[in-house]
Amino acid sequence: MTPRTAALLLGAVSTLGACAAAPEWQRQLLPALSAARDDGRELVVYFALPGRDASDRMQASLTDPRVLDALGDGGFDAVIADATAENVRRLYGEWVGFGEGMGVAVVDAAGRCYATRPGPQDPPELAAWLRKCAASRAALAALRAKAGDAEARPRDLHAFGALLLELGCRNVAEPLLTEAALGGAVEACHELARSFALGGNVTQARRWLKPAPDTPRKLVTEGYVLFKERRHGDAVKVLERALQQPAQLGADRQRALLFLGKALHEERRDDEARRVLEGLIAEGTDSTFEAAARHTLGHMLDPSQEDHTH
Repeated sequence: MTPRTAALLLGAVSTLGACAAAPEWQRQLLPALSAARDDGRELVVYFALPGRDASDRMQASLTDPRVLDALGDGGFDAVIADATAENVRRLYGEWVGFGEGMGVAVVDAAGRCYATRPGPQDPPELAAWLRKCAASRAALAALRAKAGDAEARPRDLHAFGALLLELGCRNVAEPLLTEAALGGAVEACHELARSFALGGNVTQARRWLKPAPDTPRKLVTEGYVLFKERRHGDAVKVLERALQQPAQLGADRQRALLFLGKALHEERRDDEARRVLEGLIAEGTDSTFEAAARHTLGHMLDPSQEDHTH
């Protein structure tokens, strides 16, 4: 065998190995849950609503290379579940709890849901979110252990609830954040407000926003609540105030930029919106906020696109 032939055979074997390792979307939820738990793997569940345009479009995009790469790199199993079935719909309510019944959830190796994202996602958003889930595993494990201790302090409950909320798991995050806030960790109040606004309950959001300490991060949450109330002009003003202190915002700085761009667009100030969103995208961190900014820009150029907000 010549060196060249050997190299070609090695390349072919490597290619076959890569193909064999490529993740596949399974079609039966309960067997997928059982297999993932037996293998100690996390499972990504796509709750589909067959026949609905947004759901069908997203399902068709699940084999996009960016999504498959994120699944493979994160070591996830994956399954498509028909959310019109009663038992699947019940799980959607337990894990996600809001939205129209379609979306994505991640279940850990112990069968606990720790991340959700309702509604349609395009491939860059979904891939960025999956990578965020994978990157959060160590922090989640450490915070879960602290929060589960009999002597857990309000700040431990707050930290765990805040990360779960960041990953979209409102059903688990809200009780933790409530207990933390009532126990004296008042900084959890604005995150509770954010969670209720995310679910569309702006009355409860306002209730929890009021006692929250006045911080730049609270301003971001207030801007988000105003956006959900469709008070876009007021949202612009509040988010611009928050962004005057970027060092105190942490990850919320990108959130503020995204919703500032969205609010400017709703105010028909598209030149300003475009500058904000393009600046966010240019940061190049591959975050979910940058991916959402790309989606928003695409929607501005083609309003017929399915829009969504997180």
